[in-house]
Amino acid sequence: MQLAGVVAADGNGVGDEDVVTLAAMSDGRVVSLRVSRRALLELAAGVVTLPAVTAVDVPRSSVVDPAIVDYFAQLRACLVRADDQLGGLTVLSTVEQQIALIAALRRQARGELRDRLVGTQARWSEFAGWLADDLGDRAAGERWLDRAGSLAQEADDQDFWAYVLARKAQRMVRTSDEDRVAALARAALRLPGTPALVRAFAAVQQAHGSVAQGDVTGFQTAIERARSLVADASPTSGDDSLGSFCTRPYLAAQEGEGWLRLQQADKAIGSFTAAVNEWPERYRRERGVYLSRTAHAYLAASEPGHAATVAAEALTVATTTGSARVRRDVAALARQLEPFRGQRDVRHLLDQLATAG
Repeated sequence: MQLAGVVAADGNGVGDEDVVTLAAMSDGRVVSLRVSRRALLELAAGVVTLPAVTAVDVPRSSVVDPAIVDYFAQLRACLVRADDQLGGLTVLSTVEQQIALIAALRRQARGELRDRLVGTQARWSEFAGWLADDLGDRAAGERWLDRAGSLAQEADDQDFWAYVLARKAQRMVRTSDEDRVAALARAALRLPGTPALVRAFAAVQQAHGSVAQGDVTGFQTAIERARSLVADASPTSGDDSLGSFCTRPYLAAQEGEGWLRLQQADKAIGSFTAAVNEWPERYRRERGVYLSRTAHAYLAASEPGHAATVAAEALTVATTTGSARVRRDVAALARQLEPFRGQRDVRHLLDQLATAG
């Protein structure tokens, strides 16, 4: 059985918990499933399976129901939350299954509905790329993001194409192709009429491109441009809106990254600390990312004990969420901390890392 989508529903059909209605396909039939939000998260984690809930048959039509697009959008939003709480490994296979199902529905649809499903497939493909990157599979991440870009252009979704360009720039940071960061960011910013938060995200990448070139003034100018765009942006309709993660804490974290690479450790510590202190608790994995980067800043400021203490907290997040990205960053820091093994906090981190395997 494959999930076809999810839509929030009022009611107390499963105890006193919030209930969601899933649209699924089984043996060529579309069925509706009512499950609790907790069960949905367990489903994403592989703790429960769909046959464990009661299905109500819905007659299948040769015409794809347009409501399926909204179902997929809401399911994706649920899985994004599950990813941050449970880690990408728990949801990636579900995401890949849904992409295959979206493609099947797209082939069946016609006209405007087909275009909307192409756009839906683009957004799910970008999500799959993000998950793959976080799990350390950059080759798969690149394939998924390339597919997302192709689909966005096919759907004539200029807003999402701009977002994909900014994501491509983001992936080039600290690679042998880092010269492309600023160029890809400029390409995203050239597209007319894109939402302010997407432009802010692109401006952040432009800032990183300036850092790669050692351009401090360009870095500061781009960060300030991003701040201005975030301040002027209209309120988003939810966490699933394009660029909704571009908040004050996010910008502070990106500023910290720039200062760290520009070898201004004290400024980096200030920016990272401001970001972590304001970071929403529900986004645990990303908080772990910036805890790890804070630790790197402390080491750059010749404070190995502080670096080890903060890195240990980041490692706990990496273990909880299964983030290879955070773990790799902590491991890289640990190698630099080896000369300070005599310090208690450093020794504790190295032992914790060895125990985690």
